[in-house]
Amino acid sequence: MVTVPCCDVEASLNELVYDWPMGFTRFRIEVLYPNRAWLTDGELASLAGALEHPLRQILIHI
Repeated sequence: MVTVPCCDVEASLNELVYDWPMGFTRFRIEVLYPNRAWLTDGELASLAGALEHPLRQILIHI
């Protein structure tokens, strides 16, 4: 939890709404396929199930 400067309210950085999906993490899983679209809901659910942890899909912006 942090106090955000815009309105002096305490909020979780993971729950803020960003222009693009963003997140804070301890590790990442990187997939390199230049023509690959977002993972489907089923693919993301399958991966989250295998890891036994919820996931958030974020595209890299360089």
